[in-house]
Amino acid sequence: MKKQESLFWADQLAKKIIERKKFYFTESKVPKLKKWSVKSSSSLSGVLHIGRLSDLIRGEAVYHALKDAGFPVEFIYVTEDMDPLRKIPKGVPKEFEKYIGFPVSDVPDPEGCHKSYDEHHLEHFLNTAMDFLSTKPKVFSMRKEYQKGSFNGSIKKLMKGRQTVLEIINKFKETPLGEDWIPWQPICENCGNMQTTKAISFDGKKVEYICQDYKFETQTAKGCGHNGFSDLSKANGKMPWKSEWAMQWKHWNVCSEGAGKEYESKNSAFWINAEICEKALEFPAPEPIFYEHILIGGIKMSASLGNVVYPSDWLKYSRAETLRLLYLKRLMKTRSFSWQDIPLLELELDRLAENVSQKKGVEKEQIQNKRLLKFVETKKRKITAPQLDFSTALMVGQLFSDPEKAFAKVREMGLAGPKEKEFVLERLEKARNYANEHLSEEQKTVFVPPQKIDSSKINSAAKSLLPEIADKIEKAKNAEEIQNLVYNTAKENNVQPKQLFSSLYQAILGKERGPRLGSLIFAFGREKVAARLREIK
Repeated sequence: MKKQESLFWADQLAKKIIERKKFYFTESKVPKLKKWSVKSSSSLSGVLHIGRLSDLIRGEAVYHALKDAGFPVEFIYVTEDMDPLRKIPKGVPKEFEKYIGFPVSDVPDPEGCHKSYDEHHLEHFLNTAMDFLSTKPKVFSMRKEYQKGSFNGSIKKLMKGRQTVLEIINKFKETPLGEDWIPWQPICENCGNMQTTKAISFDGKKVEYICQDYKFETQTAKGCGHNGFSDLSKANGKMPWKSEWAMQWKHWNVCSEGAGKEYESKNSAFWINAEICEKALEFPAPEPIFYEHILIGGIKMSASLGNVVYPSDWLKYSRAETLRLLYLKRLMKTRSFSWQDIPLLELELDRLAENVSQKKGVEKEQIQNKRLLKFVETKKRKITAPQLDFSTALMVGQLFSDPEKAFAKVREMGLAGPKEKEFVLERLEKARNYANEHLSEEQKTVFVPPQKIDSSKINSAAKSLLPEIADKIEKAKNAEEIQNLVYNTAKENNVQPKQLFSSLYQAILGKERGPRLGSLIFAFGREKVAARLREIK
């Protein structure tokens, strides 16, 4: 029988990369290299939120798909630390306004614990990101690569062929760049600012510039008025993004990189750089990983709106693997997250693990589920289908603040063995945190006092069975046995099971539904619940 091909998007993209023969914009052939790379990158000047992890998680997936196929590849992360500081983030002293326009690599660390602003944020970013990754990427700094001269060859080539670069960029500009355009942004040798320098001439080796004020959207970078020369061989500056990105691809032999869906259009920076890369630098443009961004309650994340979800907060309430599942199951689908989704995501991951372990579905589904689960897992652990589901953990976590007592209750319910203790304690802790901070009072599990029970809401036929149910649950050995005996008692007495279950919830919680009944009764205590059922008249 022919082996069925994986339809997982990362495998499909890997196949496209491996089988690609030609450039997109010229007739050149894709070279065979000893090592390629899948690249991820980000600026370190913004707020670190879960959206910033999406590029890394998806890029890592393509890296693993290529590696599984035997393709020579590595996974890299590039810090865009030559980006200018555009505004003063919250918590940074006002006097840092003097660094507006400086590369973030040249801005001091406001907290004084690192050499620079970018190194402070990089350490925090990578430490947090590694909780959500299975492979640590090789990390590179754009500032250091410029300083080492890594891009000198490409800079020389782009400056020499700037007419080609100019034509490519101008194809999509309403207001074309002039013929005197110089694609080099020097760092002022007098004040250290980069955004304030305006290139005015180029003699083939040096760029003449003048340092003058530059207005960002909300703040102004102050120029010092210096008139100087930037020697390209010393690379104390940077190329504009529409050519620098292409330069990165060539330098690191990038075969694939992620980008948001806004880069999918042919006039985007991605495709402009792709054409520059192939025509001016004679290197094949990478295969893009275009993806949708994540929204919070249908709105873009923003620190000013207060709707930012931090990775550290995610780990308080849920596993890292649930975020990986959210990003990896499909690429081009808008994700709108709210904290109410956490129980559903935990359930979805549990079901995926269950489907894989029990080989559910036709062969095609089994292959897809197994492949998806492999990519969702981190190196820290294998994901298996747990006996203790998140909704039950929510209930037990609320009722027992002591971890050992909570674990003992889960064991009593027949939902965990001794080898599962580490996972159960972790799930209980996350569920308890979630219940405390994200459940309303109406959603919380409370054994209501007798005076709050409205017996008129309990079905009369079901009410007559409550004493019998009370006797049976006292003898039950586990939660599943209670679940079955309630169902069977209803059927034996010609009562709709749904009515009996609803009646029991009314008697215990004062509402029509709640957590899985067998687990609920074990959590509260069989004798306590039995006594309540005998009180109902």
